[in-house]
Amino acid sequence: MAPALVEAMVGLRPGGMTYRRTFPGRPDQLPRVRRFIRFLLEDSPCRNDAEQIVAELAANAIAHTSSGQSHGTFIVELTRKTTAIRVTVYDCGWGGTPRFNRRGDADPLAEHGRGLAVVAALAVRVGCRGTQAVGHAVWAELSPS
Repeated sequence: MAPALVEAMVGLRPGGMTYRRTFPGRPDQLPRVRRFIRFLLEDSPCRNDAEQIVAELAANAIAHTSSGQSHGTFIVELTRKTTAIRVTVYDCGWGGTPRFNRRGDADPLAEHGRGLAVVAALAVRVGCRGTQAVGHAVWAELSPS
């Protein structure tokens, strides 16, 4: 479908278009998460950045919350508006609270701890809401152009 037609369809809905999918909380789901976002943003110039972002957020949900435990799940949500594209990953809680780092405080040689800094660098805006008891919604917003 032509990008202009996609933008016209997205613009018809005041809140944009939202897509959600639940995934089992296992590392083997990360390629599926990336394909889901790639499919939804096939016509978008920010597709590669959105894929990287969702992979980082989903990997964190699996590694650092109860989403990664036996029978755990996480939800990926993509909201597409004419003014912004937002990728959100919902985890099951009971783990670390995400902290974004834009200042470069993370050790560049460390094996772990740079994922959210990468997300913050790729996104226009980032955020997190929720608690350890109920889970977190971690999101990143991109410019659609």
